Amino acid sequence: PNECTLRTHMSLLDASCIRVIAESVGIAQVSDEVAEALAPDVEYRLRDIVQEALKFMRHGRRETLTCDDINFALRARSCDPLYGYSGTDPPRFCRAKGTQDVYYLDDAELNLADLMAVPLPSMPRPPRFTAHWLAVSGVQPDVAENPTSAEALAAAQPARAAASKRKRGGGNGGGDELNGDEALLGQAKQVLWAEQQVWLEKLFEIIRASKPAAPQPAAPQPAGGGGGAAMEVVGEGAAAPATSHPGGEAAVAASRAAGISLDSSAERAEAEAAQRRDAEAEGGHEAALGSALRSVAREPSMHAYAPYLCQFVESEVQRNLQCLPMLFALMRLVRAMLSNLSLNLEAYLQQILPAVTTCVVGRKLCAARGDDHWSLRAIAAGVMHTIAAQYGDRFTDLQPRLTKTYRDALEDRKRALTTHFGALLGLREFGPHAVHKLLLPMMPAYLQLVHGVMSAPLPDAAPAAAPAAAASDIVREMAQEPGDAAPASAASESTPAPSASPAAPPKRARLVRQMEALR
Repeated sequence: PNECTLRTHMSLLDASCIRVIAESVGIAQVSDEVAEALAPDVEYRLRDIVQEALKFMRHGRRETLTCDDINFALRARSCDPLYGYSGTDPPRFCRAKGTQDVYYLDDAELNLADLMAVPLPSMPRPPRFTAHWLAVSGVQPDVAENPTSAEALAAAQPARAAASKRKRGGGNGGGDELNGDEALLGQAKQVLWAEQQVWLEKLFEIIRASKPAAPQPAAPQPAGGGGGAAMEVVGEGAAAPATSHPGGEAAVAASRAAGISLDSSAERAEAEAAQRRDAEAEGGHEAALGSALRSVAREPSMHAYAPYLCQFVESEVQRNLQCLPMLFALMRLVRAMLSNLSLNLEAYLQQILPAVTTCVVGRKLCAARGDDHWSLRAIAAGVMHTIAAQYGDRFTDLQPRLTKTYRDALEDRKRALTTHFGALLGLREFGPHAVHKLLLPMMPAYLQLVHGVMSAPLPDAAPAAAPAAAASDIVREMAQEPGDAAPASAASESTPAPSASPAAPPKRARLVRQMEALR
């Protein structure tokens, strides 16, 4: 009896509650033994449902248990949810009059006639789909569907603050400046995926590999054996180690008297092997560079790379003004970008034009005097003409500005002759009309300048040969009428110049004769 009394006091449900629940569902008589056996099982299941519902409440960061939490718990226990209790307001229980522990649910009585008299709600609108531009040429248009510039700045403010905090916290001394590809990625408007970033870094690595490696200092020669001098003079100023060879000192003396080193054959073989290795490495790099440039010229999804590529060209041209292989690779990259129909460079011309103009009319584009920078200027002039042809209809002042730049370079007597050569090639690319209008009127004064330089002693007369030959060929070709002449490629000094056309005007024929005299 004591155990039964203790269990009854600790439980929330007793036999009387079970009988009341049985009567509410239509079971009139329930024996005391059955009610007492069902009471603990029902209480256990109620506690399990409530505890599961409390879990949903805590995960929802709420402090009030709702009917939805009970329904979620019932579904988790594979039970049917309770219908009719999914309102936002919690149910109200009222105490029954004359009792202390009897409550009932305060449900308002509804009149069906009033419900029928209420007008039906309007039908929901059918779903509609509209199209708008997210971005046009990398710039988001100002339409109602897109966020405004103020909203975009507000959304980007936390990211900028985090980036500035990282920059202040990292690096050498906590500096805020970025260098290399980090600055390049920071200025771009579009963010690349991880695969795109890997491809872009690989492309930059291939192009930077065009820059020749710095020459290694010669290794010190080891001292010779026999206790003699470390190095002996051989031949005309050549040095060779005084080593012990079969034959003794007589063979060494005979070889030195003949001016021949005993190790010359080994040195030649080593030099030839090194040349073969360099040629193989250069061929492999040229194949990789050609494959990368073909990918740039043909891939239809290159628009996302446009800001990165243009910034790369601008920065690398400034860093490698006297590295001819690097400048060649960069101009080939710009030419590949222009040949890609899906790549619109209109928004980035302010970055490309200065770099290409530098390669056309730059004063010094190579480290050695005999390097072929003339071909680089010819390629850059063709790239500049392609830019003017593709975007001249959108920027009507583009071609006049470029031709004015070339003419100003020619009229400036203080500019180098290499600059004059690039300006002549640039004007030639724009066709006979530009040459007739801009170059021929200033040719008499320019001929005097070239004649004065070529009559000077070397080395000043040597650089004048290329611009003089280019001017000679241009004037010879432009001796025809503007409509009959066609743009030609860069001139070669070895090609003989034909005489002027008989129908050419006297002034142009005289210019041709003067240029023939210079040649």
